[in-house]
Amino acid sequence: MRRGIFLAPFGEFSDPRRVAELASTAEQAGWDGVFLWDHILADPGTPVADPWVTLAAVASLTSRIRIGAMVTPVARRRPWVLARQVATLDRLSGGRVVFGVGLGDDGWREFSAFGDPDSPALRAAALDEGLAIIRSLWAGAPVHSSGTVHRVDSPSFLPRPLQDQIPTWAACRWPHRRPLRRAAALEGCFPIFGGGWPPPPPSPDQIAKVRSALLALGGSVDADLVVTHASWAQPHVARSELSGFEAAGATWWLEWLGPEGIAPSSIERVVGAGPPS
Repeated sequence: MRRGIFLAPFGEFSDPRRVAELASTAEQAGWDGVFLWDHILADPGTPVADPWVTLAAVASLTSRIRIGAMVTPVARRRPWVLARQVATLDRLSGGRVVFGVGLGDDGWREFSAFGDPDSPALRAAALDEGLAIIRSLWAGAPVHSSGTVHRVDSPSFLPRPLQDQIPTWAACRWPHRRPLRRAAALEGCFPIFGGGWPPPPPSPDQIAKVRSALLALGGSVDADLVVTHASWAQPHVARSELSGFEAAGATWWLEWLGPEGIAPSSIERVVGAGPPS
């Protein structure tokens, strides 16, 4: 099971240079990945960084770790622009990008504040159509698509990403089935269990149930299953339980960092200390 950090690029970490320096520290400390939240807005008055520009800075200061946004609400983006951004970042990073996708929500009015539809059904349609367009464009062939949300009549999209297939992880709120079906057709699943702030870790039993459900829906045995845990906030969780994540089927564990409850200096200490063994 690989270990990464899961950082909200808000507040002091809305400075891309600060995030890039933190990512360099993470790589040196033995973490396997750095993943950023993808948001347009946060609580009023909170500075927010664009994740893709920030990840370009991260790519330039690192050479080994996996990087990506967890997760991008595709309905907020033009799929062809997003496809170009992610492909460019994959080439810049030497083929280290993971693409996280999800429905998003309107909790900070990131849809309604700009006149975008905030209906879950409309967002789901835009996500599914957009994801199909993005992956077709990455394949490097002409794309002709006519859906309910997008129409595309595009020549070949070049250059292609460096990776033959950028690993794509889909978020899902357990135990909702439609997001699980979406994730089962991709390279990974990022389940959201809820239950507090910061969210408590799932139990190994919950992880095993997600893995079983994905396999039943036709998911690959090699697909990633990603869980988060704020170990800095919940030291009472036994290390034995964390090690049980891997046995239950998790392939990544991400240290949940922010955006509330932990100071930037503490985030830097957690990252610098490296992943728990």
